[in-house]
Amino acid sequence: MATAKEKLEESPEWSPEEEIQLFFAMDGLKPIGINRHFFIVCVVDRLSKALNRDINSDAVWSHLKTMYNLKALNEQEQLPFPNEECDFSLPETEFSLVIKQKSVEEQSTEENKKTEIKLEPVVKSAKEKEQVDKEKDKQHDKEKDSKTTKTKFDVVDSTPKRPQKRTRGSMSLEPNASNPASTPPSVQMTKRRRI
Repeated sequence: MATAKEKLEESPEWSPEEEIQLFFAMDGLKPIGINRHFFIVCVVDRLSKALNRDINSDAVWSHLKTMYNLKALNEQEQLPFPNEECDFSLPETEFSLVIKQKSVEEQSTEENKKTEIKLEPVVKSAKEKEQVDKEKDKQHDKEKDSKTTKTKFDVVDSTPKRPQKRTRGSMSLEPNASNPASTPPSVQMTKRRRI
């Protein structure tokens, strides 16, 4: 029993009417070049409408391969755009200032890198090396402690405080005046308030 793939690979007999409709569907669409798959989708759509039944694109490809050498035709097809590799460079007339600024920045960063290189002094004895290591550890511990204390205080100090809300019936923002009964009534108000 043949599988569905094998059935697709076997090219069914195309009637002369189907071949004529295929050629009409291919009008203006070449199944070669960079857009060949898009063109075949259009051909299959046109052919399906003309024959009033669904046509598989694999069947169209296999039938076209029996009629034409598609690989050779595809190799002969030229690209519709230039595909030559060339070095890119900005036009000097438009970008000369930007290019100069970039070159100055690159030179300054290279000089900074050269000056930042610090050579460690050569240690002569093992005792001196141990002392240097101990000093480095102490400095590292001090930096660590200072960073942790700074971050603790920074977090507390950096939080913004919200202004206090006025409570119902109060006219001030004082924290002790949260009870509406403790606030004195306004003399200028003539309207009654509902509480």
